[in-house]
Amino acid sequence: MAPDTHQAPTPRARRTTKSRRIALRLTDELGARLEHAVALSGRSQTDFITEAIADKADDIIQKQRILELTDRDMAALLAALANPPAPNEAMLRSIARWREHIAPE
Repeated sequence: MAPDTHQAPTPRARRTTKSRRIALRLTDELGARLEHAVALSGRSQTDFITEAIADKADDIIQKQRILELTDRDMAALLAALANPPAPNEAMLRSIARWREHIAPE
């Protein structure tokens, strides 16, 4: 039997090509903190910064989505309160049961 020459792709082989560049200027203190964190992580500085940027971008985008949904939901709620629909049969039955069993006399 021939030896298996198939190797699993390395993490670098699975990554998409990075073509955008960003130049940064850091204070000496922040640069030292970055170098320390990169050393502790065991990753390259590029991978460390790229992941940090992606995480922060995702957080901001998610918070914005929640705010937009909240604003839309609040508008729908206020519209429903200002112009409530007429009660349907199920609602009328529920009100009648409440009056029979729960409402104070």
